[in-house]
Amino acid sequence: MKAPKIMIDNTLKYNKGLDILKQSPFRITKQRKDLLAYLSKFETTYIPVTEVDAYMQKLYPNASHTTTYRNIKEFSDLGIIEQRTEDGQLNVKFQCDFVTPHHGHFFCQNCHRVIKLDATLAPKLQADLAQFVILTVKLEIFGLCDNCQKNQAS
Repeated sequence: MKAPKIMIDNTLKYNKGLDILKQSPFRITKQRKDLLAYLSKFETTYIPVTEVDAYMQKLYPNASHTTTYRNIKEFSDLGIIEQRTEDGQLNVKFQCDFVTPHHGHFFCQNCHRVIKLDATLAPKLQADLAQFVILTVKLEIFGLCDNCQKNQAS
């Protein structure tokens, strides 16, 4: 059975992810391209890895779950996707900024929209913590987005 063609809404983001994949030691396979196309739809929301796996199983019923999870790990290592664990469940989303991969996020607790935040706090933190070696900075702010606030006010 032939896998259905995936419509790519965000061609530029998909192509950037594909370029990164092409520069990596990993082969460019149809399955990886389909996974990349699917994940490129999730730039502003996280999706559980189990849902990604279920989608890939529909496209490739004979593929192993391990293959999908391995590809997700490889995409994460390459910086194509972002990962976070919530309530013990691994969630992923497409990288929202390939230029500044170290950035923060605002998470809407109602609609689950994710908004990229400029990580300009990093230099200030580094100055304040000059005696320490900072390996990574994670800025996560939780609340209600503007749309959800408007809907609650109505």
